[in-house]
Amino acid sequence: SSWGGGAQAPLRQGPLAMASEANNGEKRPRDGELVFFAKKSVGGVATTTEFAVSADGAVKDLAARIAEHEGCQAVQVTLVHKGAVLGQPAAPLQAVADKEGSDKITVVYIVRKPAGAAVAVLAAAAATPAAAAAAPASAAAAPVAAAPAASSSAPAPLAASGAAPSFSAAPGSPGSGLRVLLLMRHGQCCHEDEGDELKALTDHGHRQAENSAQFVKWLFDAGKVPAKRALLHSTSRRARETAAKLPQHLPGLEVWNADILRETNPSSNPLRAEEVFLRLFLAPQQGEADTLAVVAHNNIILYLLMRAAGVPIERAAQAWRLFHLRHASVTRIEVRSTGAIQVVSVGAAAHIPHGNVTWNNIKGADMSAWKEGKPDRHKFSGRMIVLIRQADTGNSPQMEAIASHIRGLSEYMVSGHMQVVCTPAAEFTALAICRLFRTGPQVLPESIGEQPEAAFLQFFAPPMAHSRDTICMVADDGPVLYWLLRALQMGPDEARAASASYALGRASVTLVNIRNDGSMKVVTVGDTGHLPNESPPG
Repeated sequence: SSWGGGAQAPLRQGPLAMASEANNGEKRPRDGELVFFAKKSVGGVATTTEFAVSADGAVKDLAARIAEHEGCQAVQVTLVHKGAVLGQPAAPLQAVADKEGSDKITVVYIVRKPAGAAVAVLAAAAATPAAAAAAPASAAAAPVAAAPAASSSAPAPLAASGAAPSFSAAPGSPGSGLRVLLLMRHGQCCHEDEGDELKALTDHGHRQAENSAQFVKWLFDAGKVPAKRALLHSTSRRARETAAKLPQHLPGLEVWNADILRETNPSSNPLRAEEVFLRLFLAPQQGEADTLAVVAHNNIILYLLMRAAGVPIERAAQAWRLFHLRHASVTRIEVRSTGAIQVVSVGAAAHIPHGNVTWNNIKGADMSAWKEGKPDRHKFSGRMIVLIRQADTGNSPQMEAIASHIRGLSEYMVSGHMQVVCTPAAEFTALAICRLFRTGPQVLPESIGEQPEAAFLQFFAPPMAHSRDTICMVADDGPVLYWLLRALQMGPDEARAASASYALGRASVTLVNIRNDGSMKVVTVGDTGHLPNESPPG
């Protein structure tokens, strides 16, 4: 069957068929020459082309030959050998041949879209004219950020918005082509590091899956996503059991499954993850609007997130490690008919009750029934930075919801050793948090709004007095985004320039874990499920 306005189905059921068309009459390498068998996969069909290159050549020379064959620029070609991306253009090809142990070398290549063909866009309260033109009339428009240059060393910004726009008014209006992807991590499973069919959901994993299924139903009922829908899930047991909750709440839901969505390590196997990206993130036709729920795994969801944000393949294959998603969390990404891509939320899980939230699978059997029904979880080690965009002025329900959510997190996820810092304008929001923790806020100088680097250097470091602690940093979206982008390894100038282009939703929560060795992991960005009217009641 077809899905998405007559377009090809999201992915074929079962394993991806890979038919290879081998060339006849292989070339014999001449002296001082290397022969590369370059394979490319398009739509599940692999083709092989031979290229003879001087043994003194570099990776960029092979990329140039392939680019000439493909009719594209060399910077659009990504080469992979034995699972590793050949990311250094000046690296000698002889070293690749030495690794192969032959002067006939097999490589795989991918041709990326030209720069600017798909840009990362962040949902925001205000719009630029270009973004407003691309958005549906009923949608909250967003500013556009150009995708980072391929030569940049930092990951692309992954900011997000708060409230999702409503699409119920005119989802199919001319020019409003939209595909919403809801990428859901499976629920918590047991028997980690054992066979796939042993990895059943734990009791809490089932509850998480149910919570998120209810949340997705609410998104449809509230008109937050287009009504036309389908479900695609990994064939792994934990993903199957998670996905099974959705049709119970969405009768008539079209369901697909795909082996290619099973857990993988994008660092050692970027091609499979890239194949998923190329198939899922297709621009819909103008006037079409649909929603695809995808139930998969932490690693592949994060790779898709990085690619959706414009991160080149060779960096996305490593940069996904900067994040760690909670179980059954939902990452929302939107693709416009223009090809623009919008990251709306990352790892949102505030719609899951605190008593059900987990982030690590468990080894062995599920023993929660013998532990008074409590989940198997431990607080994050090191320092948790809780970045909060200040609530609307005078909006007491928002402030109370933020404070209650942070208190809930402190019971199981973040340390109760709490310090609250804020900009002067965010003091009322900070005071709501302080009242619950019986402390007072540290009010930062007014200049922090314009010069946030000093606060980043002071607070984004491992704890000193305790093995773990928590720093709540409350400010408007400018400083909050700057701190997030710096945590994502952007330099000060790059983060300052980028943060001016994006906005986070009011009263949203972003979590960044700083481990004792100084490494950082982002847990969620722009989560608003704790706010009134942003998740199912109750």
